[in-house]
Amino acid sequence: MKIEKIINGKLIDPDMEIEEFEQLLSEIIKSNNSEYIRALYLAFDDRFELPEYGMNLLHTVEHSRIMFGDEKGFNIFIEMLPKMLPHAQQWVEWIHARILNEEKGRKVYATLVSNTDSHLQKLVINIIKQLKEESPGHYDSATEVLSIIEARTGE
Repeated sequence: MKIEKIINGKLIDPDMEIEEFEQLLSEIIKSNNSEYIRALYLAFDDRFELPEYGMNLLHTVEHSRIMFGDEKGFNIFIEMLPKMLPHAQQWVEWIHARILNEEKGRKVYATLVSNTDSHLQKLVINIIKQLKEESPGHYDSATEVLSIIEARTGE
């Protein structure tokens, strides 16, 4: 079964047509299996030849928050975040940019991150600060998120 490619870390097959890839992602959503969503995060790679693959992955993992709820969906991302680096640095930044643009989501995310270990908190703080520096004025919400996380870290 093609869905097993995820478990084996072989989700992105260079010979797989985009339609077949979309069908595979659809099967994953229908499965309602959080382990498959975890595996999807590992499939992100800054070297995607076709950006459609990454965008479809992004939409699928974002949809997981609808399936599982914001808290569980974000907890899966938080768990997988360190495993996405360094090979998916740009995707990690893009996911954070999208989180910053969601009023409810960013508060839930910031609260969950504030309850993680200090290493992960610092990782997220650095990502958000970098986004803010790269696009001043675009991520006003970064201040709110940073204040929630930093209140816990004491920084």
